[in-house]
Order: sequence, then C-alpha cells, then structure tokens
Amino acid sequence: MIDWHAAGAYVTALTGADAAGLELFHQRVARGPEFRNKEFPLSPLPLLLTEREAAAYARQLESYGRLLDRIVDLYRSKPAVRAWFSLGPTAEQLVLADTGLDGHVVVCRVDGYLTQGTETPVVLENNADAPAGTLFTARVNNTVHDGLDAMGVYDARGVCGSTAVAPPLSPLTYTDEHALLAALRSCDARRGGTGIEHLAVLQPAGGSNRESVLMAESFRTAGLDAYLADPRDLRLSHGRVFFGDKPADACWNKVNTTGWCALVEADEALAGRWLRAVSDTGFVNVNPFGARYVAENKLALALPQEPDFAALFTDGERALAATLLPWARRLAPGTPGRTSYALLTDELLDQQHAYVLKEPYDIRGDGVTVGRAVSRSTWEKAVARGLAEGHLVQEYVAPVPYPVLRDGGTPAVVPMATSLDGYVMNGEFRGFGAKASLQARVNVFQGGQKLAVHVLGERARPA
Repeated sequence: MIDWHAAGAYVTALTGADAAGLELFHQRVARGPEFRNKEFPLSPLPLLLTEREAAAYARQLESYGRLLDRIVDLYRSKPAVRAWFSLGPTAEQLVLADTGLDGHVVVCRVDGYLTQGTETPVVLENNADAPAGTLFTARVNNTVHDGLDAMGVYDARGVCGSTAVAPPLSPLTYTDEHALLAALRSCDARRGGTGIEHLAVLQPAGGSNRESVLMAESFRTAGLDAYLADPRDLRLSHGRVFFGDKPADACWNKVNTTGWCALVEADEALAGRWLRAVSDTGFVNVNPFGARYVAENKLALALPQEPDFAALFTDGERALAATLLPWARRLAPGTPGRTSYALLTDELLDQQHAYVLKEPYDIRGDGVTVGRAVSRSTWEKAVARGLAEGHLVQEYVAPVPYPVLRDGGTPAVVPMATSLDGYVMNGEFRGFGAKASLQARVNVFQGGQKLAVHVLGERARPA
C-alpha cells in the first residue's frame, strides 16, 4: 500500500533541498491554519499510499463500520451481550434510550497499522466516541501539500531540482475541513429534521482543546449558531434541549468516554436529563451512546472473535473480523489460551512480548500496556488488574516503519513506527490520517507526531 518509489523520490528531493527551500516550507506552515492540540514537529514527507490498495482498504473500513453497528444492535437486543460488556446501569440505560440514529456510529476514526514485513492493514482500535482529527487531519494534509508546492517539489524547475509527484492527489486524500458538518447535517435529515441551526460542541468548562474551539468557529463560518457547552449544563424546556440559556438542535460531543463517565455517570440527576434528551426530543446526539459506550469499548474488538458469540455473526462478518483484527479476547478467569496453554493468564505471563492489554476506555493511550515495552512487574500488575476488571487481550502487531524528516536533526531521516488511521462518517470512508513515533504507543500525547497522508492517483506518479 505504501508507494515506496514515490517516497524515495520525495526523500531525495527533500534531503537535497537547501536551507532556503526548507524555509519556504516552514513559512507556509506558519502562515497556514492551526492543526495541533499539542505541539509536534511536522515532517514535510507525507505517508504516500497507492490508490488501488488504499481504495480496497477503504471499502474494508466501510464494511467494518457496518460490523460495529451490528455489535451495537446486538448489545441492544441480546441480554447475554449486555452482560458480557458489563457497562453498568447508567450506561446501559443511555444506550437503550438513544434510538434516534439507532445508536449507530456516525463518526469513527479506525486506528491501525500496516504490518511490518507484509504491509497487511490491521485495525487496532475504534475511536467511536469523540474522535480527534476530523478537522485537523484535513489541515495537516493540506498544509503539507501547500508547503511542498511552495518549495517547488512538484516542479522540476523548483528549489529541489527534481519532480517528486504531479498533483492532483487521489480523492481518497482527506482534504475536506467540512466533512464532519456534512455528517451532522445528514444525521439531522435522517431524524426528519429541517436543518441544524443551533449546534453545541461539548467540552468541560475550562477544558476545551484547540480543535473543539476551532471546530465551533468553522461551524459558525458555515452559518450555524455553534458554541462550546459543558454537558453538565444540559436542561430541557418545552420539549427542547438547552445548554444554559442556549438552544441546541444537535451536539458534537467532544468529551471522550473516560471523561464522560466521570462527568455524567456520577450525577444521577444529570444522567436522567440526558436520558430524557435523547428519548423525548428530536435532539441529534453525535456520536450516539451506542457508539460511545459499545463500539468505542475495546471489548468490541473481541466480540466477533469470541467462540460463545460466533453464531450471532454471519460468515462474512466473521471473515472480515479475521482479516482486519488481531487475535483478541476478553480476559476472565478460565479464558483458554491462544496456543497450547490451558489458561490465557498463563500464556500472558510466559509470552509477555506477544501481547498487549487494553482497558475498555482510555485517553491518549494511557490505558494501553504493551508487554514488550514494560518491566516484568508492571506487566504482572497489568495482567492481574485485567483479569479482575475484564480488560482486552490483543495480539501484538509490529507496525511498518516509515521515514520521517527532522529539521536540523541528525540523522535527518528517521524510520518511525507509523499508524494508518481511517475516517468513516455515516458509513462512508472520508480519508486517512497517520501518526509516527519512536515509542511503543504511537500517540501524539505519548511523544509521537502526526503525518500527512497523501494517496497518489494513477495520474500522480513520480516522473
């Protein structure tokens, strides 16, 4: 899927550029729109993908989105599935009450790797609560493209002296800053609404990140009355939702599930107001509670693979899970091992390097323990806690390394573990994002950085 021929041409052009050429790139970045919640260096080298393989993976991700919706449906209809997830009474009530969009996933960022050695794409987790990057990913992709254009990388007469690639890029490249707004408006139409006028972007008071602030600004530019609101300020009046004294037809809930549980579930009266908001009004809640509690839950990665639930899925659904998902199980007393071990706990302790443990919900990778990256004592504690709380066990997957350019660093080009993340909105693939890191957890808040992802069409091949 990676276009190594094009990547080599870019590396040659960029490492051959003089200081003046690189300064043109940095000037373009400085003049461009904001694209970071946390500071990180922006590599001028995008992750370059071939269109045919990227398109095939995009179709798989659309099918995977439907599988997540199927898991939400099973949670709502099967008591055994609800018992297996063990979400708790408040979460269960919210999921069952939020039927306006069937509880399905409206906006999802599916995070994954290209497997080292084969470049086979795998899905590692679903961001189906409040996925970051719906605005910033397009800005990163566009900013890097504009910076390379300013350098002359696309022009044989430019500062780099050789043509790397000729635009345009494939439509699979995520460049639309208004993709989320289109998804929200589509949800309103599905609910029978006449249009969204008042939109709340939910963030805890005093804790808004930059993307949420800029997202509200972008919505206002598009003609909506969009504003930041604290979810604790929700109230109902005459069958309508308000946050404080401001009406809301819809919300983009940017509170991650970990934070949501701390804010809302501990307050019975507040949870009751949210229950009535999603069940008694035409309020458009994105993402719905089925998405943020069930599809977001790491255990959703294991459910299609669990032998006890195999009959709930079609042959095609099980085949898709087998193709895209690493081996995974919910850790519980008596869970059989994956190989010759009678118990999975014994296998985890003996094969620490082969597994990853994940809490059902986490933020910024803090709930992920990579066996080969931690001490023995840390791993033993993680296994014990995972057994007590029912965490996800997932097979370790080694990511493909990709060259990242560093300004002024030595060496100038560093291979880093790289993710490939796909955005699916209302069932349609919208584009890719990526992260790179030298750390075991490839996350911007764990020392990583974002990369632009450019999908090269057949008319955009290296000269």
